Amino acid sequence: MKNIIITIGRQFGSGGHDVGQLLAEELGIPFYDKELVEIAAQKSNIHKEALDSIDEKATSSFLYSLAAGNYTLRGVNAPLYYEMPINDKLFIAQSEVIKEIAAKGPAVIVGRCADYVLEDTKYKTADIFIYGPHEYRAKRVADAFGIPMNKAKERINKADKQRRTYYDYYTNGQWSAMTNYDLCVNTEPIGIEGAVKVVKEFVMIKAER
Repeated sequence: MKNIIITIGRQFGSGGHDVGQLLAEELGIPFYDKELVEIAAQKSNIHKEALDSIDEKATSSFLYSLAAGNYTLRGVNAPLYYEMPINDKLFIAQSEVIKEIAAKGPAVIVGRCADYVLEDTKYKTADIFIYGPHEYRAKRVADAFGIPMNKAKERINKADKQRRTYYDYYTNGQWSAMTNYDLCVNTEPIGIEGAVKVVKEFVMIKAER
């Protein structure tokens, strides 16, 4: 297939990771989720043990000043980079990694604001959002983790809030707004495999345009 980067945003419990992984396998292209964060952590000298506490979590950030135009930043080697909170260091590093991945050829990237990072670049993207009704997602999470439904719902609410805050903060956009994406897919009525088929068909059409 032609060079296209598939970015996947997802609600917690919707199966976005599974859709991305199966899609990458079917297309025979690299898949990045936690792998991307680990590469970025190495690039920014963040200890692996710290990743779970900072992955896709925003901070009261030094990046606000950067976005406001008060500072200039040019990657992980910039002097101001070393003054940043660890969350912001990871965001800068993973943004560089995302662009490096895009330069190599087709890939599937889950989360980490990849759609925003590659916006207005020379790389063609297919920006996908995977979602599902709250009750459906709670059932999937309860089954996957062996926890009661009420705990599953709490986990969903917390994870969705973190992802929304992270995306909205770093992109100044809206995480779940359909206008941010090329295609939004509800996994409840068609299942994970059905979602893979829908996304694959869409990607193949967009890649040829």
